[in-house]
Amino acid sequence: MPSKVVAVCKDELRLRNCGMGHLPAEEFVKSQWQSRTKSTIFLLYRLALAIFFTAVVTNSIVVSVTSEDWAKYFIYLTHWGILMCMATSLVGAALVARWYFHPEYSDKICNCEEMPRAFKVYWMMHNITLILSICITIIYWAILHNAEMVVDANNILIHATNCVFMLLDLVIVAYPVRIWHVIQPICFGLLFCLFSVVYFLCGGTDKKGRPFIYNVLDWRSPGKSMVTVVGTIVLAVMTHVLMFFLYKLRTFLYVRYFNPKPILPTNSTLNLQPGKDGISMVYGQHNQGFTNTEKY
Repeated sequence: MPSKVVAVCKDELRLRNCGMGHLPAEEFVKSQWQSRTKSTIFLLYRLALAIFFTAVVTNSIVVSVTSEDWAKYFIYLTHWGILMCMATSLVGAALVARWYFHPEYSDKICNCEEMPRAFKVYWMMHNITLILSICITIIYWAILHNAEMVVDANNILIHATNCVFMLLDLVIVAYPVRIWHVIQPICFGLLFCLFSVVYFLCGGTDKKGRPFIYNVLDWRSPGKSMVTVVGTIVLAVMTHVLMFFLYKLRTFLYVRYFNPKPILPTNSTLNLQPGKDGISMVYGQHNQGFTNTEKY
């Protein structure tokens, strides 16, 4: 078993897996578990997920406006994360809807030799949103949450259900997780880190007037803040690797239990007759692909 894991990791870490190319491209508009080319259930799921995250973002903005300075809504990584959930789910729903309702588009995707740019953007968004949601949930409940913070519906929606639904999405979709793509959520996290530094240098405060966004990212103590940054990067890498193995488990279960290979019958009742060149033809049909003797 350990040798198989090592072999899987070695194969995954090849340079060909660094980029954003993947074929067949239609895996980005399909569920791992659907049996037909187009799935109404998967389309409805995509639309429902987009509506859900849009509702969560709307609710969180309303709560922020009624309880604190609304402009500070955008300084928190939690809100960056839930906005990414909404954006990713909306793009995903749009791609699946176009695939479902436009046959010419689906034909183009099936026959493409390079993954469309829109799919690459969506894949990157999903990579970022998945790891970001999980890390936000872990850090919030393990480090940031305290007795003063109210555990209400809004808190649960933006600090727990985001993680649950993104994990569920990874189980449902058909496209892969690439280990090298961990750089994408890390870069997004570093972007927020840079924003927090600039915000601090400009005299920005949190909703309580304190000179930081999070107490673990207080740039008055740069050493403590850098420990937080490095620790979060390590958490993101570990989470991403776990998501890679979850993806591998998903494909293993699909191949093992849901994608049986066809078995050719040993006894056939078909009437086989020799063709012109001695090749057996079903029902004596003449197959031009085998019997044409013209030279090329």
